[in-house]
Amino acid sequence: MLARRRSLRLNGQEVERTPLLVPSFSSKGFPDVSKIIEYSTEMIEGSMLVSAYDLHYEKIKPPFDFASLLFLDSGGYEASKDAELSDYGDKEHIPQEWSQEMHEAVLAGWAPSIPSIIISYDHPKEKLPIREQIRRAENMAPGRTDVMREILLKPETETQTLIRLESIIENIHGFANFSAIGVTEKEIGNSVLTRMQNIARFRLALDKAGIEVPLHIFGSLDTVTTPLYFLAGADIFDGLTWLRFAFHQGQTLYKQNYGALHLGVKTPAHVIDGRCWNSNYYYITDLELEMRRFLNEGDFASFRYHGEQFRAALESVREAVGG
Repeated sequence: MLARRRSLRLNGQEVERTPLLVPSFSSKGFPDVSKIIEYSTEMIEGSMLVSAYDLHYEKIKPPFDFASLLFLDSGGYEASKDAELSDYGDKEHIPQEWSQEMHEAVLAGWAPSIPSIIISYDHPKEKLPIREQIRRAENMAPGRTDVMREILLKPETETQTLIRLESIIENIHGFANFSAIGVTEKEIGNSVLTRMQNIARFRLALDKAGIEVPLHIFGSLDTVTTPLYFLAGADIFDGLTWLRFAFHQGQTLYKQNYGALHLGVKTPAHVIDGRCWNSNYYYITDLELEMRRFLNEGDFASFRYHGEQFRAALESVREAVGG
């Protein structure tokens, strides 16, 4: 089975087990991100993700000790005008300066009170071959032994919009010393099925090399694609969809539609936001439990919604990758 429990380890000790669904926070699209985090302190008990870019520009301020595990993202998303697949672009984002030196300065000053995983530097204008991406990620935060390290893999040239799986597999043994390996949803393939197939091929290559490291899909945190990528062999999922939309009965809906149908047409927008964030957070915690039950039982009925569609999609992946 491609989907399995895997460990996040620090100095050989298990810190957390997958699957993990990670609510993300970013100033990109959410100028009041600090207030949103403050609002979320009462509900978030598990993992969360924030950006090194936002720390540098003091858009957010630690500590984030209400969470149990913190992912410190690379800053590349905020440093670009690129969007996640879920981003409908209602707020213009103007990136500020971001460099590897700035990233390293944030890491040097990072003093978390909870377990944390730092993610390798990324910038949309700085493209490197996979081998050099590995080397740069290995060298980040030199000397620190109190944090886990994750490499975020990106396209190697300005003309590439997708990562080349061939380049990754050629360098597969270089990933053995990372706590996790990340790719963005939009860069691992141009359809859901292709992304599932590429995730499965990546996972099979890691298995063949004896590397049991979790795969992290950036930008995927919703009611349908997250379970599909999990079944294909991915382990950690984060995104801003939980702040942008409403999760309801297996669907990802516009918040205003959810508000009109379930809260009433007179409900103010800020009230809908708060209700959706609360509801969405508990929806993804339930979905994470469904994924864990699937690992115990191997039964697609573990998923409350779409189980048979998930089974059919996985069978298509198995046929494409050879079982």
